[in-house]
Amino acid sequence: MEDFMAAATAAISGKLRPPMLLTTAHLRHLLRRSLLLLLHTLLHLLLSIIPLFSSLHSPKSPISRPYPQSPSTSPSPASRALSHVLSVISRVSVSSRKYDLIRALADRLLDDNLHFIGGAEINRAALSISFSRAVRHLESFVAPKPDGSLLNVLRSGLRVWSEKEGNTGAASVEAEKTAAEIMWMAGKMADCGAAAEAVARWGAAARLAGLALVSEPRLQVALVRVSAFLFKHVNTRMAKGVEGKEEEEECSIAQRRMAMLTSWLPLLCRATNGTDTPILTNTERAEMVRVLEATIEKLNWNEQEEVLAIWLHHFTASPDSDWPNLESCYTRWYAESRKLLLE
Repeated sequence: MEDFMAAATAAISGKLRPPMLLTTAHLRHLLRRSLLLLLHTLLHLLLSIIPLFSSLHSPKSPISRPYPQSPSTSPSPASRALSHVLSVISRVSVSSRKYDLIRALADRLLDDNLHFIGGAEINRAALSISFSRAVRHLESFVAPKPDGSLLNVLRSGLRVWSEKEGNTGAASVEAEKTAAEIMWMAGKMADCGAAAEAVARWGAAARLAGLALVSEPRLQVALVRVSAFLFKHVNTRMAKGVEGKEEEEECSIAQRRMAMLTSWLPLLCRATNGTDTPILTNTERAEMVRVLEATIEKLNWNEQEEVLAIWLHHFTASPDSDWPNLESCYTRWYAESRKLLLE
């Protein structure tokens, strides 16, 4: 009897051991997944709580003052209201049904201001601040740079976790949204006589232009369109402060030409120009080449050489694009350079 019980016990334990091992492994897997999800939830809660405490202890909470203010000036109620609307546009997701509503409100306010004395100045001030903020915002999307703080470290870790889980594309959508808003604001700045300021700020965004060379094609499309639009206004004078300062204004225009060309010409050469969804139409490309040639020819001799060298390098390094072709401009400059040998 004892032998029978021992054999039965051995048989039962031999049959049950593998399922127990499988169940234990399965439970460990579930436990590990549960801990990861719990950690993810705790990080989300922490990222939500930290800004709340910061705003409560800040003397200038963004909740009480969501629009930009200048300590040296006292903006009018109309200026503050417009700045507030423009600030909200940058924060509302493009997928929200409220986004179109707030954009339509901004369009209406900006257009109506042009019919009132002083309205154009209100538009220029508000759009200038929003344009600069959008450029900085876009640069942060293209190349985020954590400063080592706990909040940024947690955000970086959460971003890596999300990418591993397959939740990618959110940053790309926000970057494209911001680029589209920059294009919209550039048009509005041109309407109120501030195109030259938009050109100056876009030309000064050299770091963003460099990062754009390795950004996603869809974002490159948006940035090329912004650049093409602003290149058409590169010779526009500032709206005020020109009287009696023609020489200073000419110097300012020359600097804007050079900044736009050195910053954004490489992207024009390297951005993908597919046949299915071309960045610009054939007519727009031809017009853009004429604008570029005219802009380059207004530079001094050494600046022309620098810009054309930049064009030659990036144009030949891009196998997927044959635009903009500035060969005729390069040939004319080279022919003129030979004449210098005879002088």
